[in-house]
Amino acid sequence: MSDRKASLPTTVWRSATALLVAGGFLAGCVARPTMTGLPPSPNSRLYAYLIAHGMARGALMTGQIGPEGLTRLVTLDRAAQQATVNALKLQSSSANRQADQALSSLLADLPQKTPPSPPDPSEQTQKNRLP
Repeated sequence: MSDRKASLPTTVWRSATALLVAGGFLAGCVARPTMTGLPPSPNSRLYAYLIAHGMARGALMTGQIGPEGLTRLVTLDRAAQQATVNALKLQSSSANRQADQALSSLLADLPQKTPPSPPDPSEQTQKNRLP
């Protein structure tokens, strides 16, 4: 009977330990992960606007946007510029959302560049010949 009394506390102790370990694992799965890395720069929207503005300028210079799309592009670019400056000044979530939306509209209006078709091999040979 003494063997049975000695094994009962050991069994309870092992069960409690196993339950505690399993609960710890499950709590780790449910816990919210902490943010790793650096927070985004407050100037990141400004950089995004400058890149989008450069893309719009490049589309104009290469003729991908003609005179008929110029007015709309200038309007969208000006709205994105104002929203970006406003987001930099206010640093609020609503101003950031407005700047993101304005930048998305500007980027959506830009033409998607299609890859150039491969040249005809006979034309390529002519280009490579010296005069």
